This record gives sequence, C-alpha cells and structure tokens, in this order.
Amino acid sequence: MIVVDDGSSSSYASETVGEFPATVTCIEHETNKGLSAARNTGIAAADGEYIAFLDDDDRWAETKLADQVVALEAAPESGLATCLCISVSPDGDPIYVESSAPSGDLSDAILRKNLIGSPSRVLVRQEALDQVGGFDETLPTKQDWDLYLRLCQEWHVTAVPDHLCFRTAHESMSSSPAAIERDYAAVLKKHEKLIHERGYLGAAKASIDERAGRAYLGTGELRSARGSLKRALDAEPTKRRAALLALAYTHPAVADTAISLTRSLRLLFGTEQVAGEEIAAQFKHNAI
Repeated sequence: MIVVDDGSSSSYASETVGEFPATVTCIEHETNKGLSAARNTGIAAADGEYIAFLDDDDRWAETKLADQVVALEAAPESGLATCLCISVSPDGDPIYVESSAPSGDLSDAILRKNLIGSPSRVLVRQEALDQVGGFDETLPTKQDWDLYLRLCQEWHVTAVPDHLCFRTAHESMSSSPAAIERDYAAVLKKHEKLIHERGYLGAAKASIDERAGRAYLGTGELRSARGSLKRALDAEPTKRRAALLALAYTHPAVADTAISLTRSLRLLFGTEQVAGEEIAAQFKHNAI
C-alpha cells in the first residue's frame, strides 16, 4: 500500500504509516501539487497488477478489493471495475445510496457525462493505465472523467453490484456554478473532436448545463439557473430537466425545499430497500 502526502503541513500521514512499516509506504511531496499529481505519484510507485485509489476521507467495505479483483479476472476485456457507492455526511449518516452502477462497453456513454464517478470506487488494471496514461495534471478538476474517457475507448468496465465504497460529502465539495461550467468545459474541449465525431457534443454540453443549473438552484441564483436549464432542456429534453426548470421559476426557498425533499425521498425509495440505519452502521463499523 502507498500513501501520498501531498505537501501537507501535518505529520499525520507519516505518523500513521509509521505504524505499518512492513506493508505501507509513505511518499511525501515537498509542496502541494494537487490531487492528480498525488495519484500519479502513487501510480508510478505501484508495482502490482491492479491500482486502487482512496481519498483520505472516503472508506471501503472490507471486501471491496477482493470482490473487484474477482470481477476483473472474470472479465479480461475490462480495464476497470466499479461498484455501488454510498454518499455519507462527515458524521457517517447516509445521504444517497446508489441502486445501479454502469458496466460493459461505455465508449459512447462516457462521452455524454461522467457516469462512473469517484476514483475511490474503482479498481484499475495497471496495464490499462500504462496504455492510456494517468490523470491529467493540467486540468483544474474533473480529471477522473478525462481518465475514464480515455480508458473506456480501449477497455470495457465491469461492476460489482454491492455497496463497497463510502464517499464522504462535504459542503465545500459543491463547486460554484461558474467552476462547474469552466472545469467540465475544459474536459469537453480536450475531447471535443471525438465527442463531436460520435454525435454526442450536444448531449455532453446539455449535461454540463444541467449540472450548472442544479448548482445555481443550490445557490439561489434562479435567473442563471433558468438560463442553464433551458439550454439543457432545449438540447435534450427530459422530465428531470423540465422539473428543474420549473423549480427555477419559483422562490429560492421553495426550490431549496424541493431539492431537499427529493434527496430524502430518493434515499428512502431508491436504495434497493437498504435501510438508512443499516447503511450508517455498515459505514461506521465495517469499512476501512
């Protein structure tokens, strides 16, 4: 196991790793280089057949790696294994529990949007990373989507249909709407030729507009939300986008209440009958 300390002013990483000298190596960056650089440092130092990523505030179920190795060994055409993910608060309370994970040939679907998600949930073949390269350190954020875009053109994806990753959601993780538009647009620009050739440029732009519109709803900027969501709806109409656009014509307090209610209902009825209390207990007592 490799731990990368990306220029932290704290000695927490080295002290923790020091408790496991035979099994864990700590690599320290002298200055903060960013998340992509930290991951690439870990990739370069690894010598195993598979690579997994774990952010310091995320957790895995104890069987995650073993289950994903089995999945990849059964699917030699797949370069990446994913799993179901549970988003939790910093206190360990469930916020959202997924009911499905993408698998198969995603070479077209991944052009529309990042449907794989956090790197903490995946296990990747070293061979696949050697072929397509690591994380692009020039991108401000959304480097995971860029990596998946490249990888899925060469490899399939397999999914373990179990909740094996627990991702901690912080308020600070919600990017500003302007940052969302900028950072997704940077990935889109990098792959614009391929996305345009496959006929998904309009859909990809609509997906970004929807994300930005949701962010504007969250900040109460309803006029900007209406602009983004209308563009998304015009480009690719869906019931979800129509509902979001309708919210953008209400009062900010109404929109905020509706979003909170939707999240609560999705947790109650969209989780394959997994009880929230059981999920929280699993996160707190059966994760690493």
